[in-house]
Amino acid sequence: MALSQEKIISDCPFRQTLDVLEGKWKFAIIHSLLLHGTMRFKVLERAVEGITARMLIKELKLLEAHGIVSRTAYATVPPTVEYTLTECGQSLAPVIGAIQTWGVQNQAVILQSKTSKAAGRKPAAAGKK
Repeated sequence: MALSQEKIISDCPFRQTLDVLEGKWKFAIIHSLLLHGTMRFKVLERAVEGITARMLIKELKLLEAHGIVSRTAYATVPPTVEYTLTECGQSLAPVIGAIQTWGVQNQAVILQSKTSKAAGRKPAAAGKK
């Protein structure tokens, strides 16, 4: 029974998508590339606030392996590497847009929750004032 449930989960497109896009940084990387187009590594590192170079390398390799990002290396000194979204990566634009819209629509609730959590209080229910 457990084996068949694992198969169902692994065949689920929603679960597969979550596996590809999981983590804290992938959406931020994709968002930056959608906004700016092709970016050099250091420019991308500065655009994704808070990410370390090591983590950015790791996430870019995973995104490249899944066909979301394309990497182009140039034989220059020092080496130049550029990243761009593939057609598959570009197709995430509506998803990123929906996340952005949701964030704008719920910004007050999110900020209130953060403020309450920082102060050690339980946040008020979303509909109460």
